[in-house]
Amino acid sequence: MSTSIFDVEFASFDSSGDAGERIKLADLDGSVVVMEPVEYVPSIETMHGVSDAIKTTIHDVSGQRTYKDQLLFQRAMVAGLKDKVGQRVLGVVGRGNAKAGKSAPWVLFAANDTQKEAAKNFLAAI
Repeated sequence: MSTSIFDVEFASFDSSGDAGERIKLADLDGSVVVMEPVEYVPSIETMHGVSDAIKTTIHDVSGQRTYKDQLLFQRAMVAGLKDKVGQRVLGVVGRGNAKAGKSAPWVLFAANDTQKEAAKNFLAAI
């Protein structure tokens, strides 16, 4: 796959979907998604200590589902999406390159033209 992307803005569409459902990035591995970051939330107390998060709506194009109000704590996702609040980011969920002694981070890879078209069609239908 290509390098991770967070600079790809996606055309604006109306969105709707299920609220209250939770999804893990591991469940979206390989899926085409449109992320709509809503809010950057710094310094949240978690069971693992203090962490920053990004609150986002995730449109799972591959699974034909929308997940509202998702809190993502993965550092690469937070760093990549916090400057995209109010925008849409299209990509394919996957694992980036691991640093020594660390797990590979969850990132978004660039979508191809077919995946872009599928995202447009999915968002137009909701």
